[in-house]
Amino acid sequence: MAPGDRPGFGSMLVMRWIGESINTLLPVGQVGGDVARARLMAASGVRTQTAGAQVAVDFLLGIVSQAAFALMGVGALLLTAPGIAASFQAVAGTLVLVLLAGLLAALQRKGFFGGLSGIAKKVMGEETSSRLARGAAELDREVASILGDRPRMLAGFGWRLAGWLTHVGEAWILLSALGLPTNLETALALESLTWAIRSAAFLIPGAIGAQEGAIVAVGLLLGVPAESALALALAKRAREILVCGPGLLVWLFTERRGIKGLLAPERQN
Repeated sequence: MAPGDRPGFGSMLVMRWIGESINTLLPVGQVGGDVARARLMAASGVRTQTAGAQVAVDFLLGIVSQAAFALMGVGALLLTAPGIAASFQAVAGTLVLVLLAGLLAALQRKGFFGGLSGIAKKVMGEETSSRLARGAAELDREVASILGDRPRMLAGFGWRLAGWLTHVGEAWILLSALGLPTNLETALALESLTWAIRSAAFLIPGAIGAQEGAIVAVGLLLGVPAESALALALAKRAREILVCGPGLLVWLFTERRGIKGLLAPERQN
């Protein structure tokens, strides 16, 4: 995206906040927030196809970086709690993420949206499907252009992975606040594998129950008492509500008052 067409940092931050809030608290299968981000970006003045392509590639980078994060967690688990059964389960869960990341990358390179328009052609009229096909072809070209820019892709992957790693700091702080002895390996294994399980439970609104169960189960593997792991899970859930609850309110406000007036004025030069 050309710098002059890119929304300013403040607007992008609000869009990311809203998208994460939707994905975290609403039953949208972990993708509704990305759709909302694309809509907000388009409403702020970015071309619709460009906005859709940017969000699609960012979604791919999120999956790839999470797979890398999960692999780091498996390594940390092997160091902290070596055991064939526990390690096999962790590797199996992480393998699903890796395969999903590879599949999504392959589909985007081969023209994912064009394939969807081909399916739509079978159930829609010729005129509607032709419009969809033209839009899908342009979207695929935008995606291919971004994927071909290796420096931007590496930078995006790095920022995404850095975002995942900040969760390790959160786990470390909370474990220390609970008076538990902790180290980098324990915090990394607990956080990365919990997020892998949460992602697998994407059909559960907010992963309610799944996230708490994952923290307790992984915590037990790492020697964290069940009651302490549950306290950690509740603290993380409270943080999500405190951060993402206002994000949903801001989203409702922007929809009610009109997105363009709130997000369009700021541009990066």
